[in-house]
Amino acid sequence: MIDKAIIPAAGLGTRMLPITKSIPKEMLPLGRKPAIQCVVEEAVASGIKQIYIVIREAKRIIKDYFSTGYDLRRGGDAYGIEELEKLMAACELSFVEQREARGLGDAILQTRDFIGHSSFVMMIPDQILLAEVPATRQLVEGCGLESGICSSLVRLPKTELPFFTGARGFELEGDSYSAPLRLGRIQTEDETRAAYSSFDYEIRGFGRAIYPPEIFDYLGDEFTNPLSGEVDLLKTFEKCTECLEHRGLLLKGEACDFGTFEGYYRYLPRLMERMA
Repeated sequence: MIDKAIIPAAGLGTRMLPITKSIPKEMLPLGRKPAIQCVVEEAVASGIKQIYIVIREAKRIIKDYFSTGYDLRRGGDAYGIEELEKLMAACELSFVEQREARGLGDAILQTRDFIGHSSFVMMIPDQILLAEVPATRQLVEGCGLESGICSSLVRLPKTELPFFTGARGFELEGDSYSAPLRLGRIQTEDETRAAYSSFDYEIRGFGRAIYPPEIFDYLGDEFTNPLSGEVDLLKTFEKCTECLEHRGLLLKGEACDFGTFEGYYRYLPRLMERMA
């Protein structure tokens, strides 16, 4: 039973500068609410109640947004305020601080004491799936693993690939996409393109994954990229999958990436249409 989620929100937001100098990209509105609220709602709708958001000092506005320590009802949108209050009552939301911007791997590592010996879901807040069943629920109910890693996969039309600049391909072992696939190593961009050269889509990783607590052993300083100073998840995967089973589940729905201006303006109308 997966009942804990990590939402890493401590990044520098470099792909959306200069606006992210003053507002975190996780707080950019998707309709009547910020992106990070949509992801917290997804976790709760997937049966996950213990949620840990990783921030840094410059992004405390995220914590302030979810705070109920002041009078939210003094003006503003009553419906939106009630919705936020119900969300806060439905989960245990905690904040963990990443003191240095050392990448996604280090952000996950900061939650080690909070996660303990449980498996958990990692939810990237700038990727959202438009689907009848939330992405995280699909992953939790469909992964079929009691241990090991289960990564989410999406089928991306090639016309959408420019909007998913960080989505990686994996070697897929098996030919049935109705059940979790065994995943091989992470492919290079050229390898992924070659594997799908005769198709009008590519299968790429999406921003949801289930990790066992053993993953923390592969997020230390020895996995740091000397060029960036960040904990490199590519190194993590190369090492940890020697010992941990790694499967992937193909999600049903339309993947959206709001992590760039181009993606934000492309997918926002589709999200608004669905929310209407």
